[in-house]
Amino acid sequence: MSSELERRLEGLFAEAPEPDPGAGEKALHKALRELQPAAGPRRGLRAAVLAFAAAVVLLVIAAGSLAAAGALHVSLGTNTKPLHAPTRLVLPKGANGMLAVVDGKLSVVTKSGLGLHGRPVSAAALSPRALYVAAGTADSLIAMAPDGRRAWTHPAGGKVVAIAWAPDGFRIAYVVRAGHHFVLHVIYGNGIHDTTVDRSVRAVKPSWRADSLAVAYVGAGGKAVIYDVGHESRMLIPVRVPVTGLAFAPTGDSIAVAQPTGVWVLHQSAARNIRGTVKSFGWLGGRLAVASPGLRRDSAVVRLVDPDGASRGSYLVRGTVVAVTPKLVVVRRSGKLVGGNTTLLSVSPGATLRDLEIG
Repeated sequence: MSSELERRLEGLFAEAPEPDPGAGEKALHKALRELQPAAGPRRGLRAAVLAFAAAVVLLVIAAGSLAAAGALHVSLGTNTKPLHAPTRLVLPKGANGMLAVVDGKLSVVTKSGLGLHGRPVSAAALSPRALYVAAGTADSLIAMAPDGRRAWTHPAGGKVVAIAWAPDGFRIAYVVRAGHHFVLHVIYGNGIHDTTVDRSVRAVKPSWRADSLAVAYVGAGGKAVIYDVGHESRMLIPVRVPVTGLAFAPTGDSIAVAQPTGVWVLHQSAARNIRGTVKSFGWLGGRLAVASPGLRRDSAVVRLVDPDGASRGSYLVRGTVVAVTPKLVVVRRSGKLVGGNTTLLSVSPGATLRDLEIG
């Protein structure tokens, strides 16, 4: 961001009403829209002054043994020998970029063909338009372009174990291991204004609400918490502990809360429980996908649910579902060679699943 634009943003911050911190957040988003160039199409644009602006939903693929809690790290194939990040990731149709962390090694591919391969990281996430990668390395949080050019570095004070980029690209939530505790931070997308949100959380990937004004995380004791960044306030989600993962819907304010025995879908004042062992879950094509073990060995059942909790059918999948992304389901299948045993199941408008192999 240029110094001139920084001064303009600071001025806009100063003019925001102070009695209500939430009003300041809304004023910021309005100000960013006002700074858009007058020429060109307006629909779908976000803040052009931010290198981390978002126009589409984040696509992050972690290939391998992804925990139902929403962890980023993945392993491919068996554990009989060291594995490496795949040398070639196939970018699915409609995606701006793809990211995988395999045995602590980063692999990224984008529309431009630029990619990072083999860089050691503890966690990683793509910005909404795949313009930047936020990653944990050593005891720092860094942001870099897909070609490896570093944008900024921030001392994290420990190992970064989970990262989530806000849909508008303006903020990053990340979890750091500090001694015997895990700490949740929120930092601006340009690497400034780091804020400690909670000093006792679980090592679970946070989830941002679609408007980027609130982030959900798993706090001490396995409690589900929503933090309002504008009002700097917290609200507990009334579900039993322990919570193993959270995921806000890509639009609206519905949220899925995972537990070992099922997933709660909270939509406005209504709540619905999808019972069963949860291996993985996430929002797929605007619907919640919950993966559970199938009756047969090396199989899984993927149930699709609307944001209001209405069931939209289920699918039998051969293999183990290890990740659900906004556009893909990542499935691990046994009996195949390392590097060739992960299948991506993409979703079409009719919620039909089809195989798409990684090369």
